[in-house]
Amino acid sequence: MALWFSESASDGHRLEWKIRRVLYTGRSPYQTVEVVETETFGPSLVLDGIMQTTSGDEYIYHEMLAWVPVNAHPHPERVLIIGGGDGGLAREVLSSPRVTEVALVEIDPLVVDVAKRFLPKHAGSFSDPRLSIEIADGLEYLRSPDNGNWDLILVDSTDPEGTGPGSVLYTEEFHHLVHRALKDDGLYVQQSGTPTYNPEVLTQASASVAQVFALCRVYWCVVPTYPGGFFTFTSGSKQHDLMSFRPDPVPH
Repeated sequence: MALWFSESASDGHRLEWKIRRVLYTGRSPYQTVEVVETETFGPSLVLDGIMQTTSGDEYIYHEMLAWVPVNAHPHPERVLIIGGGDGGLAREVLSSPRVTEVALVEIDPLVVDVAKRFLPKHAGSFSDPRLSIEIADGLEYLRSPDNGNWDLILVDSTDPEGTGPGSVLYTEEFHHLVHRALKDDGLYVQQSGTPTYNPEVLTQASASVAQVFALCRVYWCVVPTYPGGFFTFTSGSKQHDLMSFRPDPVPH
């Protein structure tokens, strides 16, 4: 009998992945953490029953979250990543030779641990000397006046559902702290979900960012893993417009 992992996108739409085996199941103080090996997309991370990232199509999401702001900013040297404990976003950011320092702030150490063990495509960046990893709450991290002066701040989090660890990262308080922590020409991007099934996430994020930043832009891509495939990102900028995107070759 085939083994399937199932996730409900809505009351009337369900996503399913045929899996070869369950590689890991555990529980942190924040969430249930699982790694399953899917037949089509390979080893994949599941948090609280929601598919987060797969080895097969993660590059689409991580390249869009990383390379659009990296290429829109003229000197993206210092980059703060909040969330992203699987390492995929850090890998893409560190692929740019213009980046000299990346700090990754992840609230859940179990996510980092399972990525090192089961998601080598994601976690290859963890050995890069330009990367530092701090296990901390992103909101509390930004509250410290010492954690500032960033060129880019990128948020790779779970959706703001319920009281999960990603919920505070979509508030106006958080966006004010991001604004303070950026340099005068700094730029911010966070994932803002799929508008097909969770339009309130995009509405909440973009409305809040537009209140805080001089420029707010929304861009999108197609990620097969996510419900509906259509996935968005919201940007806040003090100066540099994402529409001024200057593409550099993405290393392979």
